[in-house]
Order: sequence, then structure tokens, then C-alpha cells
Amino acid sequence: MTRTTTGRRKRQRGEVEELPSGALRVKVYAGDDPLTGRRHYLRETVPAGPTAARDAEHVRARLLSQVDEGRNPRTKATVNSSWTVTSSC
Repeated sequence: MTRTTTGRRKRQRGEVEELPSGALRVKVYAGDDPLTGRRHYLRETVPAGPTAARDAEHVRARLLSQVDEGRNPRTKATVNSSWTVTSSC
């Protein structure tokens, strides 16, 4: 575990949850959606298998690096939905 200068453990970012099928879902917080104000998460599913846990950690690390570098989409809104929002103003 990573420790800060105060001796407390640093909280892990992102989560890995097991689905009923045995597959793993990786979910990482990517900020608030600027159009809707709702929380935006990046999600990816890792198929079940003997290396699923290790693969899920690799996916979590990749998604976190995308968030840290700002390479993720800021919204899930489509062009059509954003057009209706701006044209109604």
C-alpha cells in the first residue's frame, strides 16, 4: 500500500466487481458530465478466466491513466442530444 507523509493509506481509485457470469467489471470515476451534471464513469468488462483478476487490474490502470491524462470523453451525450439542448435555448 502507498502511504502518505501522515502515515495514512492512500485510497484506491476505481473498482472491480464480479458479475454473475464470472466476468469482472472495471469502473473508474472520470468526473462530472458538464452537460447533465451527473457523475461520469468509464467502464469495461473483462471476460471470466484464469487471468481475469490480473487483466482487470491492467484495465483499471489503463482507465486511470486515461482519466489522469484527460483522454476520456467528458460526456456521454450524443451530437443529436446536445443539438436539442442548444437549439432549445
